[in-house]
Amino acid sequence: MSTNSIRNRPVKWIPIGILAGVVALGALAFMTLRNSKPQTTVATTTQPLTIAEGEAGKVGDLRVTTEALELAKISIAPADQRLVAEKLSVSGNVQAGGDQLVKVTPRVTGKVVRLLAQTGDSVRAGQSLAVLESSDLAQAQAHFRLASSRVSAASKNLARQRQLAGLGQFGKPQIEEARTKSVEADRDIHEAEHHLAEERTKLAEAESERLALSSKVDQAKAEMAVSKAKVDRAEALFLEQLISQQELERIRADYMKALSDVEVALATAAQGRARIEGANARVEAAAGELTLAKRRAQIISETLTREEKVYKGQFNTSREIVQAESELRQAQVEAQGAVDAVRLLGGSPGGGNTFALTSPIAGRVQERSVTLGETIDSEHAAFVVVNLDQVWAELAIAPRDLSTIRTGDAVELTSEAAPGKVFKGTVLTVGTQANEATRAVTIRTTLENASHILKPGAFVRGYLVTDLRRERVTVPLAALQEHTGRPTVYVALETPGAFEVRHVKLGVSGDGWREISEGLRSGERIAASGTFYLKSEALKSSLSDGCCAPTG
Repeated sequence: MSTNSIRNRPVKWIPIGILAGVVALGALAFMTLRNSKPQTTVATTTQPLTIAEGEAGKVGDLRVTTEALELAKISIAPADQRLVAEKLSVSGNVQAGGDQLVKVTPRVTGKVVRLLAQTGDSVRAGQSLAVLESSDLAQAQAHFRLASSRVSAASKNLARQRQLAGLGQFGKPQIEEARTKSVEADRDIHEAEHHLAEERTKLAEAESERLALSSKVDQAKAEMAVSKAKVDRAEALFLEQLISQQELERIRADYMKALSDVEVALATAAQGRARIEGANARVEAAAGELTLAKRRAQIISETLTREEKVYKGQFNTSREIVQAESELRQAQVEAQGAVDAVRLLGGSPGGGNTFALTSPIAGRVQERSVTLGETIDSEHAAFVVVNLDQVWAELAIAPRDLSTIRTGDAVELTSEAAPGKVFKGTVLTVGTQANEATRAVTIRTTLENASHILKPGAFVRGYLVTDLRRERVTVPLAALQEHTGRPTVYVALETPGAFEVRHVKLGVSGDGWREISEGLRSGERIAASGTFYLKSEALKSSLSDGCCAPTG
């Protein structure tokens, strides 16, 4: 035979897949005979169903020998039916929880001289974020030093008067002078009370004026809305040539005037609020004057009592000593007031005119809105600090489901930010009104977030478990396996060792059991244990949806 004839003859190739299958089957048979293990037959006896993503249904059939059932300790039991807590599907957004989000503002206007924290920094509770320089604090420190010097002078004077008293008796106490001071102190209290009453009246008038201004703002806005409607209608009529250009311009001018009236009303309302703030400050000042007047009156009253006792010969002391003691106590009261004022402004008594802006909570700096050298006041937040150890989830609930929800109900949520992780919490509050657009009612739940995976604004979804109980199909946890990330059970067929591999949908979980919300009927016989062996055999069978076929 020639070389060309051999070359031109078609060659019969054996498919590599068939050859590999024959070799694999031979090796499996050899190992089975060698180890004397029970034989297992795996087959897809019916055409597998096509199952949409996330749906429940049959995947394929699986068959094992009776001996394999015994060795794998596979038990068959019917699916139970029990009372299971009803669950509601919920979704919503994550928010910083309650006092875990703080806006740090200075107590008094100051200039930023040092910045100690940047956006993203982790901070401790009480940690300094910035250092500010304040003229108000400098003035309070000056008052404190002056009050301290008065205390020192009054202490020295009292010591001197006591030395003089030890050398001999002073002249007769002038009790009338003490009584006169007592009357003056009572008069000061009366004047302070009258002043406080006047300031409170002015505050009430300012509040009333604010209400009237707010009403004017509302009226101006209503007139603006009416004028806007007229403009819209006039423009439509003008397009239809039903009114003249002059009439349209007049209506537009009326609308612009209404806009101006609204701006004027808003500005006037702002002035009214400013007057209220000023009135509040004056009321506080008048209350402070009254308190100081009462303290002085108490000191003078004690002085008068002592003078009267000295006058009657009950004490061997002098008027000068009593006066020195009174002056010392008054100086101490003023010094304590100066200390309180310095601390109220954030400074340290006796220190400089700078104070530290500190974080009231531990967390992370989310925002810094100041720059070095900038002057800021108490109306604007310099820093925003957030602590994400615990967050809130605000979830939307349909009004028809509100009757089943109670504070304390369990909630299980998931987030795309943490795949596979379940965040558990309880219902904290239930909203009192529905959203005008969606008609849904918002509930709030707390979630532990120690790893800070959940961020404000993140979308979450999951289930809310209510107190309502319903009859539901349940299976033991050992009956469940996972194929391609989907829960699966093995339903026993009539033939011993034959099973249907079926995807199911899960519901709530309990102690050793799990609800099957879809894909299984009550009483159907399933493999209740040893299911891992069935899964491993199913992986070899390459069932239709790819759940059981090895990758690659």
